[in-house]
Amino acid sequence: MLDFEDILWTKEVLKEIDLFLECSSESIATLVENFEKINYKAGAVILFQGEISNRFYVIRRGAIGIWKNVNGEKKKVAELCEKFYFGEISLMTSSCATATVRAQTDAEVLSIDFENFEFTFRNNPDQIKAIQKKIEERKKNLP
Repeated sequence: MLDFEDILWTKEVLKEIDLFLECSSESIATLVENFEKINYKAGAVILFQGEISNRFYVIRRGAIGIWKNVNGEKKKVAELCEKFYFGEISLMTSSCATATVRAQTDAEVLSIDFENFEFTFRNNPDQIKAIQKKIEERKKNLP
């Protein structure tokens, strides 16, 4: 469960994320109610490439590294910080994680699982279709 400060922060951040631009304030508020806070120590793996995940993550504090296994070699392809997100493709498509995600520093991440995500939009099919469309576009642009 999030504290009051986290709730306010998360509402504002979700309103800025491209996936949620077409979502109502009510949907965002319901979504935020179902987020949880998870703390990771520097070096901890949050998600392994190839793992089936059912969570969406937003970085609250810290730095997160994105690593891909390319031709048997691990390569850091990105570093994300506060307000960035990950896990959206695995969350919505039941596909494997496209990269390993590791805390570069001590990190605080806010997360929601598929069941709560889906529950939020159960009565809003247009909003979920808009989110799915953006995720499909993102999948096409992956290296």
